[in-house]
This record gives sequence, C-alpha cells and structure tokens, in this order.
Amino acid sequence: MSQKQHVILGYPDSGKTTFLAALWHILDAGSASSIVLDKISGDVRYLNEIKRIWLKCEQVPRTLTSSEELVEMHVRDATTSNRSVLRLPDFSGETFLSLIADRECEEDFVSILQDSDGILFFVNADRANDALFVTDFDFPDEGSEPEQDIAAERDETAEADRVVDFDPRRMPEQTRIIDILQILQAPVLQKGRRRLVIAISAWDVVAADEVEPSEWLAREMPMLAQYLATNSELYDVRHCGISAQGGSFEGEARNQLLAVDPANRVQCRWDEKTTNDITLPLTWLNDDDA
Repeated sequence: MSQKQHVILGYPDSGKTTFLAALWHILDAGSASSIVLDKISGDVRYLNEIKRIWLKCEQVPRTLTSSEELVEMHVRDATTSNRSVLRLPDFSGETFLSLIADRECEEDFVSILQDSDGILFFVNADRANDALFVTDFDFPDEGSEPEQDIAAERDETAEADRVVDFDPRRMPEQTRIIDILQILQAPVLQKGRRRLVIAISAWDVVAADEVEPSEWLAREMPMLAQYLATNSELYDVRHCGISAQGGSFEGEARNQLLAVDPANRVQCRWDEKTTNDITLPLTWLNDDDA
C-alpha cells in the first residue's frame, strides 16, 4: 500500500499548533478516534511540551522558525485497519510569509511540498477579517452639497499623495492563501489533483451562528471560496470546523474546561455533524475511496 503524505499549512495564529497538541494527546492516549497510532517518529519532546501546555488549558505558543518540527505518525484506520503514514510538519507562519514575500524557501520545505498528497490548511475564525469590501467604504450621496464634494475630493487627493510601498506581508490572508495554492501548481511542486481540507479553527466561537464551515468561508473569505470552486480540477476540497481548545482559556470558562476530559472538549464540525473526533479530516485525506 502506498504511504500518503500530508502537510499542515497556515499563517501565524491560525490554530495549527494547538491542533497538533490536541491530536498528539488523543492519539497518544488511545482516545476514541477514527485513526489509531501505531508508532511515531520525530521530536516527541516538542509534541509533549505543546501537549503539556494544552492540557493545562493555556495558550499553545505559535511555532517559531527555530522550532519547526517534522513528525511522522504511522497510523491505521480504526474501521478498515488500512495503514498509512501522516507526515505532519508544523511549519511556522513566518515560513509561508517568506515564501510569499521573498519567493524563496528552504530545500527541505520544497521537498515536503513536492511529496504532499493532501493539505490541511488552517484559518482562524476568532480574529478580525483583514479584507476590505466595497461595503466598507462610505460614498457621497447623490444629493450632497458641492462644498462637501470639494472637501471630499481634497481628502482623497491628500490620501493619494501618501505613497506606501507594496508589502506582500500586508496582503489580506485569503489573498496569501490563494497565492500559496497557486505556487503549489508550479511545475516543480505540482502533483496532480491534491486533496485539500480548509480547517477553520476556533469553531466554538462561530458555532452559535449555525453555519456550516463552507458557508463561513464563503461569507468571510469569498475570494478564496470562489478560487476553490473554480479550480476543482486542481484541488478536491472539503471544509471542517475545529475547536482544538474547546472554548475560551480565560476566566471561569477555563475552569469549566479543566473539569472536562481533554479528549471530550475538542470539537470537529464535519459532514454537517459535530463530534469530538478531530481526526476525521485526516481520515478523509488518507481514504482512497472517499
């Protein structure tokens, strides 16, 4: 059986490291999930450290470029017993920013991207949308006074006189995600039609909206949603909502989470169902028949 390889991607504070901490706890403890861990290779000390922090309901620190780790989890499907290897490198968000801004990266990063069959790409629902829409601007009314028009024109001229150099790092997140997905189609990185899971972290924050993950993406990141919809020949896409924390780590909410079995506080919105099994997206990435 071929051993598929998958990669975790996401910009800073996207929730990917918290997910890895929760995933390691669930697999290491043998908690109920759709995949079972057979063995692991990589820096287990790193995994144990982020798991220790996560178990205490404390914020898992974001990955630094100096602590990027490649972990290989040898797993088997709990239902079919099919075995596979999940290569889950936890790249820092700065690594992706460098790829976008400087168009360069380490050879090891290129190698991992070349070998990746599937992608688990994290975006965070619990932060402000950095995109600008037409509806964000106030336009003059048709009946506005000429003096107002003149004043508005002066303001616009003053604003236009301020020249700011283009900085790729300041592009909206969905634009940067699309850029990464397009870079993966370069001849040196292209590998047929990849499976892609858009994992929306901090799902507990938006669960009360009663929207599905695909609906959330269309609402909050419409350009990314449109890109994925019009490039189905490049990416086989699924969406999921994940709360690897299970809720807020502040105040009384933290005390309530500490009283819950850690494996039961995580949440995964998948196939219009909410479960505690955050391994479901990984199972789909490995499933030949899905």
